[in-house]
Amino acid sequence: LVRRLERVGEPVDLVGHDWGCILTLRVASLRPDLVRTWAGGNGPVNAGYDWHPLARIWQDRVQGDRYMAELRAEPFAEEVAAGFDVPLHLARQMASRVDEPMKDAVLRLYRSALTVGAEWEPELSAVSAPCVVFWGARDPACQIEFGRRLGDSLHSSEVVEMDCNHWPVLQRPAEVAEILEKHWSAHAAA
Repeated sequence: LVRRLERVGEPVDLVGHDWGCILTLRVASLRPDLVRTWAGGNGPVNAGYDWHPLARIWQDRVQGDRYMAELRAEPFAEEVAAGFDVPLHLARQMASRVDEPMKDAVLRLYRSALTVGAEWEPELSAVSAPCVVFWGARDPACQIEFGRRLGDSLHSSEVVEMDCNHWPVLQRPAEVAEILEKHWSAHAAA
C-alpha cells in the first residue's frame, strides 16, 4: 500500500472498511505524509478487541483449514445474508468470489494478526490526517464501542454511527458517500 501511494506523488484521501480500515490506518500511522484525509470503519484497532467467533475459527489451524475445505458458496451466502443483514443476491456475489487463493489469503491474514490491535493501537497517535469514522452500529463482529474508541484514538472530527450492520458501504452507500463528500469538502486544499 505504501509503495502504491508513493507512486501517486501527492497525499491521498484514504478510505478503508473492515480489514481495509485496519490496513489503511497502519499506512496512515507509518507514513502520515502520504495521507491527506482518512475515513473508515468496522475494522477495530484496539488491544481490547476480542476476535469474533468466525475469526477465531480461521485463526486455529485445524478448525480453519477444515472450515475452508468444507466451505460451499450457497450456504456461506445464506449465512452472510442472515447474520449480517446483507441482501441475499449481494451475499451470493461475495460468496462466489471465495476461491482457493482467497481462502488461503483469509487464513494467512487472520493467523498473522492475532495481536494486531495491541501492536498497532499505540501508533494511531502518529496519524496526522483529518479523520472521520463511520461504523455500522449493529455490527455483531465489530461492536460500535470499538468505532467510538477508534474515533477517540484518532481525535476524529466525527464518529458516524450508522443504522446498519457490518457493511455500511454496501448497506448504506448513499449515506457513506455523503459522509465522505462532507469530510473531503471540509478539508479541501485551499
